[in-house]
Amino acid sequence: MSSLSGNTAGVNNSNDETPHDLSSPFSLMKELFMGFCLGVANIIPGVSGGTFLLVFGIYERVFAIVNQINVRFLGRLAGMSLSVFRHLGGKGTVQKFIVTLRATGLLFLMKLALGAGVAIVGLSSLMKFLLLNHFSVTYALFFGLILVSVVIPIKMMRRFSWGHFVFLLLGVVLTVMVAWMVNPYDKIKMKSDALERQSLAGVTASADTVDKEAGGERFLSFTGRYSADEYIFIGCAGALAISATVLPGISGSLVLILLGVYFDVIAAISAMRTPTLDTLSYLGVLGLGVVAGGILFARLVSYVLARFYNATMAFLTGLMIGSLYALWPFKEVVVMARQFIREDGQIRILENVHVQTNINVLPGSEDPLAAVLVFFGIGCVVMAGFIKAESGKEKA
Repeated sequence: MSSLSGNTAGVNNSNDETPHDLSSPFSLMKELFMGFCLGVANIIPGVSGGTFLLVFGIYERVFAIVNQINVRFLGRLAGMSLSVFRHLGGKGTVQKFIVTLRATGLLFLMKLALGAGVAIVGLSSLMKFLLLNHFSVTYALFFGLILVSVVIPIKMMRRFSWGHFVFLLLGVVLTVMVAWMVNPYDKIKMKSDALERQSLAGVTASADTVDKEAGGERFLSFTGRYSADEYIFIGCAGALAISATVLPGISGSLVLILLGVYFDVIAAISAMRTPTLDTLSYLGVLGLGVVAGGILFARLVSYVLARFYNATMAFLTGLMIGSLYALWPFKEVVVMARQFIREDGQIRILENVHVQTNINVLPGSEDPLAAVLVFFGIGCVVMAGFIKAESGKEKA
């Protein structure tokens, strides 16, 4: 499993790349798009990246690839990388390295990661805007996508019994419980109260202090914004979040919200337009936690899938069904008389802000019901078309 030559057991299958896939624009765009969807899922509370792994039919494949990564594997890969750099003019060395990446599945994983990275960096500000200003419509689109995609893990099951129904129900209950525990209003209120305290304490603050709290506008400057404890905590949070996000229905973003660091992470990503050493190191430690947690958790998932396949797929199906609770477009709204926010390095006050809670309600007269139905329909049609296209490909 750790060999870097030849085919890797459990990685190569009928969906793997052929030699022509490396230069195929369609194959490249498809895999980048899948990664892009994974990235979008990871920045939206309530949407799980693991759900899209199942939706695209690559759940087991990704875990098989990640599961082969260990110290020996990384050592051999590093050795081949150094060989490529030493012989940049040697076409054979580069070609051999690419063939190795393809054979082990790492090339596929790298394209997914690239697409996800583009989505996370490019859309963090947009998703923040959509969730703040078009919450119901945004959630309706994802509700439609996930509702139709529930059929995917069901089709992947080899058989279904009443015993498996228990695991399905367990997945539903677990997801609903997690969604119920995380009330967005509570987190926004805590953030607002913290900024209010900073505002009161900063009346006589120096310009240097304000610059540090704003994250610093100077390119690649270091202000010491984060403490050692915050670096350790964000690394652990990254490991927990990736462990959750690979389970369909359990959102990594929800885990970050539960740990109280979601908005800090989104703010750090948004600040990458003018990066500082603070934000780079903060996101770097988060990334290390994500990688470590992903590698360790992949082994657990692979072990469970190998020994309890149908029960595991039933549980994953339950997680997806349960996620529909969190994605319901209409939530009870609480009006905050005053909300403190940070904008352009300044603490500002918004009045009469409408904040969605985690309590589902029926649509009211002021809700954009027509737009919600349209985008719900779009989500259903898009996912149904994808499933039909994949089914036709399997028959061919």
